[in-house]
Amino acid sequence: MKIYSFILAAAAFVLSSCIEIKSVVTVNKDGTATIEESVLMGAQLAAMMQGDQGAQLKGLVMDKEKAAERAKKLGEGVTVKSHEEVKTPDGKTGTKVVFAVADLSKLKYVPFEPEQEGKPAAGKEPMTFALSGSTLTITNPDAEKKQNGGADKPKKTPEEIAMMKNQMAMMKPMFAGMRLAVEVKSASGIASSDATNLNDGTITYVDIQFDKLMDNADAFGSFMESANDNLSMAETAAKFSKIDGLKIEGKKVVKAELK
Repeated sequence: MKIYSFILAAAAFVLSSCIEIKSVVTVNKDGTATIEESVLMGAQLAAMMQGDQGAQLKGLVMDKEKAAERAKKLGEGVTVKSHEEVKTPDGKTGTKVVFAVADLSKLKYVPFEPEQEGKPAAGKEPMTFALSGSTLTITNPDAEKKQNGGADKPKKTPEEIAMMKNQMAMMKPMFAGMRLAVEVKSASGIASSDATNLNDGTITYVDIQFDKLMDNADAFGSFMESANDNLSMAETAAKFSKIDGLKIEGKKVVKAELK
């Protein structure tokens, strides 16, 4: 799971309205599961999606055909349970797709694989799941892998970093309401887990709330700058463990006892 791929897909061009991307894997004690993937956009961004400027995000919004194609990629026995066009009272629109997983052990899950027109999504190591009795084991191979394929990107100069921090007030409306989240839960509840972020029976793998994150200019600047560094998810999780609005699971293997 490459956390910065989420950010870069959503912020590849200037956003003047919000986007919320959420994935929830719900495990059943009989070894089946469901995956709910939802994408909500503000009106301006939805309009931009109709033009060439929004090509980089089009792969995130699945029609029924794309949902069926994605089900095949998720593993043997995965089917589309439901596909719903969503509109919220505050004007956001998008889709909610629920996938049914017949055998959790065959699931190969990469949360949200945006495809640019004419370009397939970059290959990533999938998350895998194993259930033995009431013990759930989740393995995320990407946790210990470097974010940039082992190559550092050019460092920003101190002047560039200072300029970015000075532009925070102008940038904040662009990221308003933007949130990216990946969660795992159990239909029967979770009794205990060694996950870093467990709350109310929900294991959070990624939760980036930009409204909260941007309240701390230094933290936001450091987080965005770290996208240029050759950091693994584990290193990123450790570096930003105390930052409000940012949760990242850095462990390669997480275990949970289901109720």
